[in-house]
Amino acid sequence: MSRTPSATGDERLYTLRFFKVFGGVVLFMTGVALQFHFGQYIQHLGHGVDTLGMVLGISMVGTLLIRLHIGRWIDRFGCRPIWVVGAMAATLGAGAIQFTGHLWLIVLLRALTTMAAAAVMTTVAVIAAHVAPPRRRAESLGSMGLGGFTGMIIGATLGDYIFSAPIETILPYRVFFSTSAACSLLSGTVLLLIALPAGCGPAGSHGDVTAGPGPAGPSTLRVICTHWPGTVLLVGLVFSMVFCLQTSFLERLAEARGFYNIKAFFLTYGPTAIILRIVFRRVPERIGRTRSVVGGMLLLGTGVALLTGVQTQWGLIAPALLMGAGHCFVFPSMVDLAAERLPADRRGTGTSLILAAGDLGMLTGFVGLGEVIDRLGYDAALWALVAAVLTAAIVFGVSRRDAVLGRTRRAAVGHP
Repeated sequence: MSRTPSATGDERLYTLRFFKVFGGVVLFMTGVALQFHFGQYIQHLGHGVDTLGMVLGISMVGTLLIRLHIGRWIDRFGCRPIWVVGAMAATLGAGAIQFTGHLWLIVLLRALTTMAAAAVMTTVAVIAAHVAPPRRRAESLGSMGLGGFTGMIIGATLGDYIFSAPIETILPYRVFFSTSAACSLLSGTVLLLIALPAGCGPAGSHGDVTAGPGPAGPSTLRVICTHWPGTVLLVGLVFSMVFCLQTSFLERLAEARGFYNIKAFFLTYGPTAIILRIVFRRVPERIGRTRSVVGGMLLLGTGVALLTGVQTQWGLIAPALLMGAGHCFVFPSMVDLAAERLPADRRGTGTSLILAAGDLGMLTGFVGLGEVIDRLGYDAALWALVAAVLTAAIVFGVSRRDAVLGRTRRAAVGHP
């Protein structure tokens, strides 16, 4: 296999091309973050939080079914086609869902948008890995993730603005879904105009657009079994359960406690993650990705615990600070640890595997949290989530320590 420029370590990370891709990420995530208010539409249709959890959970099944194939498609066809098709699918899903009140059709259209988001965000992670020198891959993933946080801030704020006035007609929902669709469409258009780096094309090719589909290679299942990433997948699962809470149930928690505006959370969460990611962008390289993940999970768990005492919008600030910091430290190292276990030309499959664990976590989180909230209340759901976060951090930390000790012992006796 040819050596890509980024693999030599002599290419700068923060180039014009990097920031063009970054802009595409901001646009797409703005559309995704608008969907944080999706529960408003379910409530408008006359359904409760348990129905919201059911709709969101079932819609994740489609993503689970295609997630590992996404990595294979990226490896075979390249990043550009997958991103563009995903952006178009998200545009269709968000644009059409506003015209139906039938739950099963809503589930299908929501599933289309989640599958599209899975395709685009997997592609983003692969591009971020290929534009970086090897020792700065986690930094690149983290820096590209700043686009996600920026989009999160913009989308959540737009959603709050759209629903800030009393809702008396269907018009706010038309604006809400149409804006989300427009952001996805613009994201796909932007990527059509960017020359992606070598390595983002089909496997075995030297560029992004000139070669046809690459070789099929070994089966996805065989590749995964041979290079199983281990307990980092548990981290991915629980991390996504926390993401479910803040993206879909936080708005309902606020309403249950008598305040209706959640923008203080995202206006704190996003900038915290952005600033810390810039300041500590090389932390995974310096202290190790394992410590970065464990520390980040502890911050996430503490932030979720603080949500139990929140009674006003301003009470969301402290949890948002801790959870934004946790996200900053966990995500790039978690993805890089999973992806590095696979060969370089199968990085799409490796990235998809950790994100598939996240999909399973979101399915579990949407359905499980929705049911616990409906039956036992928000505090019970929050403490259950804290327990899951701490368990995942301990299991991951111990397993990584044991793996390092095992390699050290084998090296001491002369075994590979």
